[in-house]
Amino acid sequence: MGIITIRLNDQEEAFFQSYAELTGQPLSTLMKQALTEKIEDYLDLQDGYEVLKNLTNESASLQNMLKEEGL
Repeated sequence: MGIITIRLNDQEEAFFQSYAELTGQPLSTLMKQALTEKIEDYLDLQDGYEVLKNLTNESASLQNMLKEEGL
């Protein structure tokens, strides 16, 4: 099992730790879940981009689509 160090300022640490205590889950679990969800959202967006491209025969920059979605 790998170990990754994440540096947080005092406010971030308190904020994240408060949420972990509220949910009763370890902070590491919450961070893994959050990153997993972010990656899944990104992959879903890419899939949507490919479907749109196939339907319209138009290409669009993934970066432009991300900007339009505020990501």
